Order: sequence, then structure tokens, then C-alpha cells
Amino acid sequence: MIEIERIKRQILRRLIQKPATFWELINYQDSHIIIFLQALKELLKDKIIGYKKPLFFLIKKMPILPYQSTGCFFCNHNTFKDGFWKEILENFKKITQDRPLPTSDFDQGFIKPEDTIKRTAFIYERGDLENTEIFILGDDDLISLAMALTKLPKRIVVVEIDERINEFIRQRAKVIGYSKIEVYNYNVIETLPKELEKSFDLFVTDPVETKKGLKLFISRCISSLKGEGSAGYMGFTHREASLKKWYEFEKFLLDSGFVITDILRDFTTYPEEENRWEDFYRTYRIMREFDLDLPNVDWYKSCFIRFEVVEGPKILEIEKPKDLEELYFDEEAWATPLPSYLEKSPF
Repeated sequence: MIEIERIKRQILRRLIQKPATFWELINYQDSHIIIFLQALKELLKDKIIGYKKPLFFLIKKMPILPYQSTGCFFCNHNTFKDGFWKEILENFKKITQDRPLPTSDFDQGFIKPEDTIKRTAFIYERGDLENTEIFILGDDDLISLAMALTKLPKRIVVVEIDERINEFIRQRAKVIGYSKIEVYNYNVIETLPKELEKSFDLFVTDPVETKKGLKLFISRCISSLKGEGSAGYMGFTHREASLKKWYEFEKFLLDSGFVITDILRDFTTYPEEENRWEDFYRTYRIMREFDLDLPNVDWYKSCFIRFEVVEGPKILEIEKPKDLEELYFDEEAWATPLPSYLEKSPF
């Protein structure tokens, strides 16, 4: 059971540091008490851990990294100031400094490097990074490389339409010395390759936010998951997704067999200067409403959402976009750049 294995990892990485009481261990995971007890009992039965009142302790050496504190995700000047996550952030900045710039053809834009590491650290905190198989649909943010730097996942698969990004990931993975990463050239309108279906513990994606595109992205990701206990992570904004769209999407998740476990509001920011997308603004719908200057602040932010399979998951019938234009544009796409292959705005 995926959830039990997740809880076991969380328990063990705490006990590698030092023995702990029941009440200390329960704070390092957030499953129901019944699931937590089951994980403890299985570890005791397998003689991986022992118990001498009041402490649980490690008996068998395990290839698990001791717990690495992620600090506070929402404090000003995030706490990646020393230790494991600071080193990951510094290395990530070095290997991505000449990353491909966004292109309007695929509605691209990447978040701050610090925020990519925040996402990676949050996935780690939730027990979903170590020894897991991870599916990533679209990787403008290069979170695959952030994960690779930790050396914790069992396998990472990236499917991405932009061949520049794919080649960049392949080359940088070699620099890192991480061989467990696979990269596929993939258009989300196409069916997911059979060999990638029902194969992963979790997925990560930043979907387009049109009604059809949003469900298409997540549907492809859902088809990649193994089953009950698998998890999904996604970025989702309030800038181009109304509460009505959130409402409809949450119903879609529930009907697909998921429960939302976490919503981190405005968790990540898209930096104007680093993306160098000044030219994109010429075609933004919002720019036609007023005589606006280019932004003087980083204004485009994204929430980070985690949801987990409790039934299935179920692959629902959805209305698919007929082409890339319909994939990227709907009535709420007010800050989406016009692709170069379109001669005029769809509005």
C-alpha cells in the first residue's frame, strides 16, 4: 500500500537521527492514527525498529537519508540558509543558469529557483520524494533536476513538448550524475504512451488553465498513477482561473477518486526579469483593457496543490481540445501570450 510505505519512510528518517516517542513520531507524518499504527506495527514485525517504553528505535540499518528540515515555507526570506536544502538550491542555480528561455508557442514561464526548491522540499516533507517513481508532465521549472540533485527518487520521467527543455534536462542530468531520469518528447493532446500508464507513485505538473486544457493535463497525469495512495501535485493560479473554474476542477478531482490534502496559496512566483518575456505582453488580452506599462513587480503567482487517490483513480471522459489554440485559450486566458504560429488572437 503506497500510503503505508510513505508513512514508513517518514518514521524511519526520523529514527535514523535518534530514538523517539510515539508522540514525537506522529508529528512527522499526517495520516490517520490507524494508518500510522499499522506502519509502526509492520516495522516492528519486520524487526526494522524496536520499542522499549517510551522510545521507538532503529534496529536495522536502512538506506534512508536522515530527516532534513525544510524550515518554514511561508516565512520571509525562506529558511534555506544552511544545510541540505541550501546546497541543493545553490547547485540548482548553477546548473540551470543557462536554461532555455520561455517561448510563447507553448505558453511557457518558469518560477523562481527558490520556489522550485520549495516545491521539491514540500514533496519531500510529505514523504513523496524518497524511493518513489515520479511522473512530470511539462517541466519549464526544471523540478526534475532539483529532484535529481537530492538523489532521493527511484525514477523520474519527464514528458515535455519543448525539445530544447528535454535536451537541457538530459545534459544536466549527466552533469549531476543522476542516471534514473527519462525524458520523452510528448504533446499532451496525444494519448500517454502505454508503458507510462499505471507506473508512478506521484505526478507533478503545471497545467494550462483553460477548462479543456486543465482537465486534459490532469487526466493524462492520472493515467500515469499506480493506484490508491498515489498523489498528484500541481500549480494552479487565481490570476487566470476563477473560483468557478476552481469549483468545477475540484469536482473533477473528487469524481476521479481524489481528495485534496494541501493548498499552499501563492506558494510560487514567476519572476519577470528572469523570464525575459517582455515581448509576450504585446498580445496579452489584459493589455488591451488599459494603456498599461510593463509590470514593475513580480505579479504572477501560483498556488501549489497536493491531492491523493482514495478510490481508483478513475479516468473520466472529458472533452478534449481540438488543437493547440483551443488548448491554450478560453474566456479566462487574459495573460496568455499569443503563439507565433497564430496570425490573430482567438478573441
